[in-house]
Amino acid sequence: MVDKVKGVRDFTGRKAFIRQQVLETIRKTYELFGFEPIETPAFEYLSLFTDKSGPEIESQLYSFEDKKGEKLALRPEHTVSKLRVVSSDKSLIFPLKAYSIGNVWRYDDVRKGRWREFIQADIDVFGSPSIFYDSEIIACIDFALKKIGVKGYIINVSNRKILTSLMQTLELKIEDIIQVLREIDKIHKVGLEEVITKITAIIGVEKAEKIKEYLSGSDISHLNGFDELTTLISDLKKSYGIDNVIFDRSLVRGQDYYDGTIFEFEFTEGKFKGVVMAGGGRYDKLSKNFDSDLQIVGGAIGFDVIMETILENDKNEFQKSFCVINIDSVEKARDITMKLREAGIVTDVLLDKVSLSKGLDYCNSKKIKFAIIVGDRDIQEGKITVRDLDAKKDIKLDITNLEKELLKIISYNPQ
Repeated sequence: MVDKVKGVRDFTGRKAFIRQQVLETIRKTYELFGFEPIETPAFEYLSLFTDKSGPEIESQLYSFEDKKGEKLALRPEHTVSKLRVVSSDKSLIFPLKAYSIGNVWRYDDVRKGRWREFIQADIDVFGSPSIFYDSEIIACIDFALKKIGVKGYIINVSNRKILTSLMQTLELKIEDIIQVLREIDKIHKVGLEEVITKITAIIGVEKAEKIKEYLSGSDISHLNGFDELTTLISDLKKSYGIDNVIFDRSLVRGQDYYDGTIFEFEFTEGKFKGVVMAGGGRYDKLSKNFDSDLQIVGGAIGFDVIMETILENDKNEFQKSFCVINIDSVEKARDITMKLREAGIVTDVLLDKVSLSKGLDYCNSKKIKFAIIVGDRDIQEGKITVRDLDAKKDIKLDITNLEKELLKIISYNPQ
């Protein structure tokens, strides 16, 4: 027996099918919102990542030398590769709405929900400072999650300019700001008082009290970024009908990365309560690392987190399929199968002659919703029996209009 590499997974059967269906739903949503794909290689020059993020990042990468001694690395995310493309392609028209969906690799500790190979589903808008594109990114992700069937979440939002402005009024040193932000980021885990105790040890009682006032809800309308934040929240409700948006004063996200809007989609119920399933924000300054001056806002769906919730509550939302069970006539079974496929109906078929009980066992094991039973008696009468395996009832249909009748059945059975 050959073991698979640590930190990666195999997917077969229904799990693999549902993963592909979810990915396709995300892809279609991104395209529905006008985003176009950008495809990049799975590996880049190692220097692309170390030059932009520092040499210490190599410990988190899968880096290697090719046969000519070139130092390469598997991409740990899509953002840097997309920036390489967008900043160098003079033919692109801005603002550019782009998405990238595919595998990325990071050498990290393997634990529940953390893998060394996983899928990122990113969207970005390049080349516009408009806060309305920040809304569009959040609305697109929200739309995709609802299409997938994800429920029970809030959207936490903030603006990094607010925290930056607050830190400037306190005249904090850069190294102190980094430590303070790290402590603020822990507030949901350890609580306000412990966070303030740690911050006090860093910047003193008086300045720590100002941080506490901010986190406790003091007026911040005078701080830079506040107007952008209120515009964002108002626009999400007015233009997209999204009202589960919360201003989270402790939201930090990527200290050296984001410089404007930041957001996270967070589960509010079930075993994943408190887990972030999607996030992003505005990172205009990052393009300067590529000798560019592009304003950028983007976000990503945590595909693997989403899949854990969907597979745990698998109710057949995606597989609206049929299986033709060959009881007496393989020729007729194949003829019916191909007509259904030509009509765009997902259809499996059992080509071996099987008993009805074995055929139904097969369908149930695959969570196929409808079984089409092909037997001589029905065929002689010009009929076909369709069994609804969820409702446990049979439906007799005219064989000459079978495709149309089955399409009606699908439309009346959204599950």
